[in-house]
Amino acid sequence: MKRTTKRAAWTAALLTVVVAAAGCTGGKPEGDTGKPVSGEPGNKGKMVDIGFMNFAYTIFPAAQGKGVDAIKERFNANIKSQFILQSDYNSKLSVVMASGEIPDVVAIKDVDSNYYKWARQGAFLPLDEYIDKYETLKAVPKEVWDQSRVDGKIYGVPMYAPTYTFSNVIRQDWLDKLGLKMPTNYKELLEVAIAFTKNDPDGNGKHDTYGFALGENISPEYMAGAYWSGGWYHKDKDGNLIPGVIGPGRKEVIETLTAAYKEGAVTKDFAVLNWAQANKEFYSGKAGIFIGTPTGMVEEYYLGLLQVNPNAKVASIPHFVAPDGSQGRLLGSGFFGLTTLSAKLKNDPDKVKKILEILDYGRKFIPVDQRNPKNEQFDWMMGREGVGYDMVNGKAVLKPNSESITPIQYMLQRHEFWKPWAPTDEDNQYSKASYNDPRMQEFIARIEEMEKKYNKTPYADPSRGIFSDTQAKKGADLNQFIIGEQTKMISGQRPLADWDKMVQEWKDRGGADLIKEVNQGIKERNAASKK
Repeated sequence: MKRTTKRAAWTAALLTVVVAAAGCTGGKPEGDTGKPVSGEPGNKGKMVDIGFMNFAYTIFPAAQGKGVDAIKERFNANIKSQFILQSDYNSKLSVVMASGEIPDVVAIKDVDSNYYKWARQGAFLPLDEYIDKYETLKAVPKEVWDQSRVDGKIYGVPMYAPTYTFSNVIRQDWLDKLGLKMPTNYKELLEVAIAFTKNDPDGNGKHDTYGFALGENISPEYMAGAYWSGGWYHKDKDGNLIPGVIGPGRKEVIETLTAAYKEGAVTKDFAVLNWAQANKEFYSGKAGIFIGTPTGMVEEYYLGLLQVNPNAKVASIPHFVAPDGSQGRLLGSGFFGLTTLSAKLKNDPDKVKKILEILDYGRKFIPVDQRNPKNEQFDWMMGREGVGYDMVNGKAVLKPNSESITPIQYMLQRHEFWKPWAPTDEDNQYSKASYNDPRMQEFIARIEEMEKKYNKTPYADPSRGIFSDTQAKKGADLNQFIIGEQTKMISGQRPLADWDKMVQEWKDRGGADLIKEVNQGIKERNAASKK
């Protein structure tokens, strides 16, 4: 089916309506905002107008609506919002930024070279002094703040995303049918993939199954832990961190897929297969090895597999123990986009306070078992039970066309999917909160349990948040080159013996400068954090 441009593309395709984890019952009048919530700022001071620009995928709340009215009454703030299709957002944001007339609050979709440029040009308000004044801001880990710092300062509030990346999953029923054990390393994984290809694991007497479902750009990456990931985990002979795509872990993955391809145990035309097609290979029952994650899976895909084979059982493969003894995945960045404030608010501390109060209120984590009408804050943010949402089988489900009714859509952060700042990834309880069918819940629970038991040495990529001029100018071309050459190796068009030669070619194209800049940036950040 978690954060490079490639991963973002297919993650968007797999997102489910996570807000189905929100909920309430029996209908209060539409204008009823209820009694004040304990700890909320209340209706204090003069009315404040707040301009807000954000990106949207499928839901575009109206500029005015009951959600805006509810915020006016509770916070004495008038939200003037503008929602732009995410595919057009960055280009339109660039025009707005160039004009110098930016709204009070602007969502940043990508922490890229433009973000660094705008921050250095003084477009955004530094927020360092405010962090300790708001509970959900204090809850953000230092490693997440560090990823968006510019010259040591914080200019944006991260919007929550779980640190889950993807783990490998396998047809447990096929393992059982062939009397095979769960693989614990790549050698065993290869043996299983070949057995899935040659030994009729579905028992239909046909030669119509195989091991790895794979698509273009070597997706999924089949990393069995941080050691094999694309993160900056390994070091070269000079002690410099290097990107995982040229590291020894990646080489082992490519060697495994190359050997499997020779045996027919990899999707034959993977180099031209898009992500949706790769998904279909697994969920139609053809392939036996794929990937999964607790959040963002498409429930209908898994239920489709069960329609094809009601006895199908998908299990999560435990993270492998790496040669260095580590066992755990590469952590995701922990955030998705930023909420920035205009630098023009420097002389308006009251408006800054109001903005951060609203933002903090909308980011508060509410336990899964409290997401119902009895929780006043939840009920209010979701537009009231029977008006903005209904309780269905114990879960809150947004009503059709309720986007302009629910205040959470306008609370100055990424909308569409309510993403409160969870204390830990596990507190989200995605298996319960994000999926409806008990069989899907059981599948996701197995992934969550594997993560809890075998994610013993999680790794946060130190390169995140480091700006590299080479990455900005040549990063896409460098990635296209290395993925293209590794694709050739898998399909037999380039020998694996060329690995070192390929890496040098990558370095000569700009990779050496990238390594130098990223390592220098990491050293500078580490030095600054000690001051």
